[in-house]
Amino acid sequence: MSQPEETTATGARLRWICICGLAISLYSLYVKMQLDQDADYVAMCDLAEKVSCTAVFKSDYGRGFGLTQLLFGSTSNYYLNPPNGAIGSVFYVLLFASSFFELRWMCLLQLLVSILTLLLCFYLGFLLIFVLFDCCVVCLLIYVVHTLLFLEVHGRYKRLYLYQPKKIAIE
Repeated sequence: MSQPEETTATGARLRWICICGLAISLYSLYVKMQLDQDADYVAMCDLAEKVSCTAVFKSDYGRGFGLTQLLFGSTSNYYLNPPNGAIGSVFYVLLFASSFFELRWMCLLQLLVSILTLLLCFYLGFLLIFVLFDCCVVCLLIYVVHTLLFLEVHGRYKRLYLYQPKKIAIE
């Protein structure tokens, strides 16, 4: 595969990962909004007592990853303590838009952000297992998407900037 075709394929894969992440984030936001309106709402992702995304979304960690409440308090307004799905939706839209550009600084920023979000997934996964004692199908799907996202962005950065052959000046 030549360099332009490889670059195009990399951008397309990154955009598909963003679309998948956006779809999952929008579903999570929809469930959270339904839960805010009706506390008895049961989502499709609730498969059993300990396999329940609504239990996770109802928890303190369902808004701002449980981190914004430390800064602003759990009773703060919607904009200071947004649902995780809203944050994810904005993230994926921005990443999708940035995937059309192959600027070195943007690829590096994508790599740094994907590392940070992967660390956030480890944090949330730890909370899911050891604090909430639950299994959230939506959360697990997002963790898979973020792992694929990191692998794609890392590969893209390597292909575009780390392993480019050095051009030899012809005298």
